[in-house]
Amino acid sequence: MLSLVVKKKPLPVAVVLGGLEGVKRRLANPVVEQKIAALEEALKYGEAGLELLIWALEDKLWKVRQAAYALLATRQEPIVQEILQEYGNKIDRYDAFVAMARTGGVSDVDTLMDNLESDRTSATCKLVDYTLGLVNTHEGKDRIRYYLFNGTQIQRNYAGLYFKRRGEKSILIEAVKQGCIDKLQAFSK
Repeated sequence: MLSLVVKKKPLPVAVVLGGLEGVKRRLANPVVEQKIAALEEALKYGEAGLELLIWALEDKLWKVRQAAYALLATRQEPIVQEILQEYGNKIDRYDAFVAMARTGGVSDVDTLMDNLESDRTSATCKLVDYTLGLVNTHEGKDRIRYYLFNGTQIQRNYAGLYFKRRGEKSILIEAVKQGCIDKLQAFSK
């Protein structure tokens, strides 16, 4: 009897990490191309795969979010279309907030501060915090100063952050003296 010795080759990573678990692990990979390839494969796994694509809309890498959106846009399920519409609204809101901040007028700052007061979700707070930092007009800066001394607590807090990041200690000292914000908030690093 003839005996053949077969040398085993290591299995490719895709085989070792197969199935939905493999897709999840590749989505955790920091390499953009690996993540996008995993998203494309996720479509093979039905509802569980769609969930991964939906989660990828929040990925920290823009290209991954873009790929997830493009793949989901080909789907006809009503829930997917609803999620894409909501995601599109977030993008529109971001663009609108950035445009207002760059214009930097009184009504623009008022709108940002109104959103901060009426929608205290993490996403809105982060968006307003970021976009307030883009306000560079004299008129906009004066309006943020108004909120530091006359706004609600959350508005005063974010106005304080604005001046703190700009290193404007004198206005922060005055706000602390008037009890608008506390010393720790005004001067902690």
